[in-house]
Amino acid sequence: MGHIRAYSNKDNFITEKSITANNGLNPVLETGAKFDELKGVKEWSRILINFPLENIKNKIENGDAPDPRLDNSVSAFINMKNVIHGEPVPSDFSIWALPLTASWIEGKGLDSDDYLYEDASNAIWATSTDKWEDYAGGASGGNNIIGAHNNQWDSNSASQYFEHGEENLKVDITSFLKEFLDGASSNHGFMVRMSDGQEAKTDADAIAAGVNTSTTSSSWAPKKFYGRETNTTNAPFASLEWDSSIKDDRHQIPFSKNASLFYYNFENNQLVDLDGTNKFPGFVTLSADGVLIEPAGLTASRESKGIYRLDIGTAQTDNELSLTGINIGLSASSIFSDNWTISSDQEALVTSKTFEFQTKLPSDDSSQYYEISRYPIRLPNLKNTYEKGTATRIKLFIKDISTKLQSVTGMSNSLNSFTCTDGTFEIREQITDLVEVTAQNISYDKNGNYFYLDTNNLYRDTPYKIVFKLNIRGEVFYYDSPQEWLFTVK
Repeated sequence: MGHIRAYSNKDNFITEKSITANNGLNPVLETGAKFDELKGVKEWSRILINFPLENIKNKIENGDAPDPRLDNSVSAFINMKNVIHGEPVPSDFSIWALPLTASWIEGKGLDSDDYLYEDASNAIWATSTDKWEDYAGGASGGNNIIGAHNNQWDSNSASQYFEHGEENLKVDITSFLKEFLDGASSNHGFMVRMSDGQEAKTDADAIAAGVNTSTTSSSWAPKKFYGRETNTTNAPFASLEWDSSIKDDRHQIPFSKNASLFYYNFENNQLVDLDGTNKFPGFVTLSADGVLIEPAGLTASRESKGIYRLDIGTAQTDNELSLTGINIGLSASSIFSDNWTISSDQEALVTSKTFEFQTKLPSDDSSQYYEISRYPIRLPNLKNTYEKGTATRIKLFIKDISTKLQSVTGMSNSLNSFTCTDGTFEIREQITDLVEVTAQNISYDKNGNYFYLDTNNLYRDTPYKIVFKLNIRGEVFYYDSPQEWLFTVK
């Protein structure tokens, strides 16, 4: 899975416990709805946070990341890590992430015990001169987000339910990012707060939120997250995520099955787009034993920078969109050629490249032997240290040393290299075993398996390890060798 991060550049938490207090430099952020028995009223705490989404936008515009407006498999999230502490923890509640539509000041407050530092932003003031309720903007204005309980939330709002209270926050903000990319929404950050149901102070509030009126006296202790000033590796970030794995089936296509063929455009050993971020500028034809397979002129899509994909079985032509694809199983041949013609149209030829692929015929020799599976793996080019900001292709060499117990000849060992078509890798902190980069699919091509190690998503001077999960021939294999696959970022 591809993963781009934009770490928060501004955060604060504001509270009705002290409506003029500021916590802009606090390393811990709080949101809650705690009932004060002495005052006889519920007081909320809310988080303000902003992420430099311009960084993600630049990656998309440069072709280094897919555009969520064009690809529904691409998603954006707010990620905040839970703080483990000894105070009461809330449970059975929801947290909302509401887009802000006006600017605010982070402030320099650090006192979350007595709230003695008073400055903007706080529960009243967004800046030193503007109160929250001064912002207009209809259903997505600052007044609706900060003060009024009229349920007119921004349509791009997101939410997450917390059962135990110690979960991390990960909410989907893809719809907001799309509007930001279109210029329809400005990036003023988000308010992260408990829902109307938890914050309800009056019977009218509770009824409007669809909860029981008894909720007005219920209490939710503050839910705590790490802020950007934390000295841990848990700073909040926005992320763009998508499946970036390449599964090039050219050398292992089952007969009469769907598969994918890839075209790689290298210039000076770097992958380069042929026509910006558009599809393959030309067409592809398939043939068997020199005989063209109809339909011809198939369209290939852009997979990522400099890489183009043709799906056998679902490919379509530009002019005949009703076609469901091309079935190579209709041919009696098992050896095929794919010709990639780069052109502005099908008449103006620029260049053409031809490759070959072979389908694997079905066979059933399950009655001949019983196999004891063993697949040791190596990472021959993994280094101990990497520079921050680099992305390195790591080769994954899998050895098939399965033992086959055969009914006639006895026992034999297979000593072949193996390509896994269904596997993932995770990056975890070596000391704590906490997951830093969640499971991503492993890629493969004619040379075997590989994946990209992107240090932009990692912290400096933190020992990391790589953990693998491989699904091979109906069995699942886990690999965790921290001493062997250990590295740090400098």
